[in-house]
Amino acid sequence: MSSLLEIRTLIYLFIFGNLFILLLITNYRSTAVKDTASTLFIRSKEVQLLFWCSILLWDYLPHALSIPLSNALMLGGCCLEITALLLMMGVLGPRIKRYYIILSILSAISFSIIALFFNQTNLRIACTSLWSILFVVYPAYHLTVNKKATPLQKILGVLFYVFAAIMLMRALVALIWEPEMNVFSTNLTQYLYYLGMYLLFIVGAAGFILLSNEHSFVKLKRIASYDDLTGILNRGAFLQEAEIKLEKAVRVQEYFSFLLLDLDYFKQVNDTYGHDTGDIVLEEFASTIKDNLGNGDLFGRLGGEEFAVILCGVDEQSCDQKAEALRETIMNTSTNKVQQGYTVSIGVITIMPDQEISINKLYKLSDKALYKAKQEGRNRVIRYRYVY
Repeated sequence: MSSLLEIRTLIYLFIFGNLFILLLITNYRSTAVKDTASTLFIRSKEVQLLFWCSILLWDYLPHALSIPLSNALMLGGCCLEITALLLMMGVLGPRIKRYYIILSILSAISFSIIALFFNQTNLRIACTSLWSILFVVYPAYHLTVNKKATPLQKILGVLFYVFAAIMLMRALVALIWEPEMNVFSTNLTQYLYYLGMYLLFIVGAAGFILLSNEHSFVKLKRIASYDDLTGILNRGAFLQEAEIKLEKAVRVQEYFSFLLLDLDYFKQVNDTYGHDTGDIVLEEFASTIKDNLGNGDLFGRLGGEEFAVILCGVDEQSCDQKAEALRETIMNTSTNKVQQGYTVSIGVITIMPDQEISINKLYKLSDKALYKAKQEGRNRVIRYRYVY
């Protein structure tokens, strides 16, 4: 009797725990931006709350109704919670969606077949436990294998694996050693089962909060680092990244080039066609330059119609060829927004850097070259030759 009371006490704890998390997340969401992931997570907690409540109704409802209902609620709540976490991680693509839809359908069909034709307690437990493993194995794998995952995400992935191991043990015990086992059975495996469910409860809640914070941080970092109009690095982020590349160039002793680009007669574009057209021209320009740069090249908007490019590991001749190719590409780019098209002037400096040089100094020197390009008629590349 005391053991049975302990199991029921655990169930009550799960009920109040899910209720608390549900209220907490709902209150948090009331002041935050509404998103699909948090909506799904809230729905998962509602379904899990119903699941734990339904177990207490087994003594009052026919088992033919209460047991399938409880298992459907458990698998449904697990599926919704995993879906919310995957959505928060940004990995819920079409293939993963199909996987979970198929998983949900097959789990429902298999449990229904067992309930109708092989209505044995151990088979029901094994079926539900094994399907639970398939629900959590993908997020566990993604969180532990993904190279970009944070240490906290990797810990969450390991905990998912622990839950899967407990579910596997429960299924094997039910099939082999204790065929009469049920939800209220008092044995080590059942206590491990409730420990696993508690683990999943904690991992889900903590995972959602951590991933939500990381998601918000990434979003804020992007807002702080990228130009709203063109989608490339803004001035502050570009100069910061450029400093990092310069430090590396000093360390490994490789050529470092700073290209300063300025759209010619851009003020006339705004005055003639309006600022909306000017914005479109800036977007097209940035997109064209970006498409013609390599993966290791750095590109940013310094302000207005002024942009900058960092090239590493290329000498003066290769840098001049690259700058000239960019100029010609812009000159030959067709646009239906500006009748005469538009061109770009580029100031360039290439050095073998040392400890004394700085990004700010390179910026000023390339600006001198750019000024000369403007003075000589625009639509050209002018190099500043650095004297050591």
